Amino acid sequence: MFAVLAALAGAGILAYVLLNNSGEQASGSSGASHSEAVTPKSGEPETVGDTRLVMSEARGEDPKFDYVVRARYEDESGDGYEIGIENDPGRTFEEDVADLTNPQTIGRWSCGTQFEMNVCTADDERGRILIVPINTDADLNDIAAWGDEFMENLK
Repeated sequence: MFAVLAALAGAGILAYVLLNNSGEQASGSSGASHSEAVTPKSGEPETVGDTRLVMSEARGEDPKFDYVVRARYEDESGDGYEIGIENDPGRTFEEDVADLTNPQTIGRWSCGTQFEMNVCTADDERGRILIVPINTDADLNDIAAWGDEFMENLK
């Protein structure tokens, strides 16, 4: 039981960090504007659908977090998604999704509500992928569809 709680806390912390940095990026405290080009740090695509890469961090730039890559994509209105690909051998995918409220399986994605925001997560050979939409009420099917396109273009 303790392991499950620890796993949920870890997944929640990653979601919180992604969402918290979403606010910081949106406020202009760091990151790129729509006119600045961002170089992908870990093979993530420069565009996904109508969103484009505006922030990219590779593991090692912030050793406090167990992520392989963290990226932010925005459309012209500033809406979009943040991606975290984490690689924590101390947790399993099943532990990460066990506490999703109203869980749904949409293709490869396990989606639901966590910390009052809609999120989708999937397991991949690179690690566990967490998608946090900037609009925390985004439709789960839309999040999963965007995630599928992201994964198709991830190198």
